[in-house]
Amino acid sequence: GVLFLALIWVVFARDLPSVDQLRDYEPPLPTMVRDGEGKPVHSYARERRVQLEYSEYPQLLVRSFLAAEDKTFFSHGGIDYPGIASAIITNLSNSGRPIGASTITQQVAKNLLLTNELSYRRKVREAILAMRIEDALTKEQILELYLNEIPLGRRSFGVQAASRAYFDKDVGDLNLDQMAFLAILPKAPEKYGRKKFYQEAVARRNFVLDQMRKNG
Repeated sequence: GVLFLALIWVVFARDLPSVDQLRDYEPPLPTMVRDGEGKPVHSYARERRVQLEYSEYPQLLVRSFLAAEDKTFFSHGGIDYPGIASAIITNLSNSGRPIGASTITQQVAKNLLLTNELSYRRKVREAILAMRIEDALTKEQILELYLNEIPLGRRSFGVQAASRAYFDKDVGDLNLDQMAFLAILPKAPEKYGRKKFYQEAVARRNFVLDQMRKNG
């Protein structure tokens, strides 16, 4: 058993990035153009980003994302073991693209500390980091990172930026159906954000609303 754990560490965990950098995480900032007196006159950025504190996100919006992405977020330690078992069974009986069972904490690990490489090695590293993140940060801090950094299409990173991009509204002004729509985007932002997939987006949004109802 000790040798097995040592092997796991050598193969997967030895060179993992430190989760401590998430405590003071700073997103990429826009380039500011200033006039001769040093006053900002224009900003350039390839990505839309707006940072909010966790308390600034409406609770219904938070619950929309939990219903869509990780309904057991507040009770697990970074990994959803029943979800992983279900995904393994589904993948063994399905020849298409394998489905995952990533928790919100694992998505934070992937988006901020790892890459989008599609491999079992990355998934194991992601899971190890998720457990470390749960030890280092509170649930609210993890959600704040997630809601501020998740890619949601239209060059938008974070829910506030996506809210402006899709609805020209701040998160506090969204309707429930709009909140649920934003919550479906992490799965496939470039698909659900396009008009030709309108019916699929509505069906997925309705699924999220139904999950919210079932989850109370």
